[in-house]
Amino acid sequence: MFFNKSLLTVIATAAAFVGSASAFTGTATKGFTAETSNCGCPPFNGPLGISIPVELIGSHRCCQDSITISYNGKTVPAVFSGNYTGGAGTQNIELTDFAFGVLEDNDSQTTLSPVTWSFNV
Repeated sequence: MFFNKSLLTVIATAAAFVGSASAFTGTATKGFTAETSNCGCPPFNGPLGISIPVELIGSHRCCQDSITISYNGKTVPAVFSGNYTGGAGTQNIELTDFAFGVLEDNDSQTTLSPVTWSFNV
């Protein structure tokens, strides 16, 4: 009986971790700030770029991996194009003007919250 309860606890903990690790929620800012380290992606990556906290990069590759961002029922894919030091717990992102424009409700917005984003794997 102890083994079954322990095994279920391990499985439940792992499932919760996987679920929480796949999607992030934060605030999106229009444009890359001066603190952003751009990856120097080639032009064919297009105008849909995203900068994320360096703490959340993991094994993802700049200029190669894509991220889907959702806000207010709208969704846009973006290319992982830069990073910045966000600090522990930060899940905020920065979007190129074009990517931000796809999600914004009106052109006077400079931040969007809450946005949900995840790597496309």
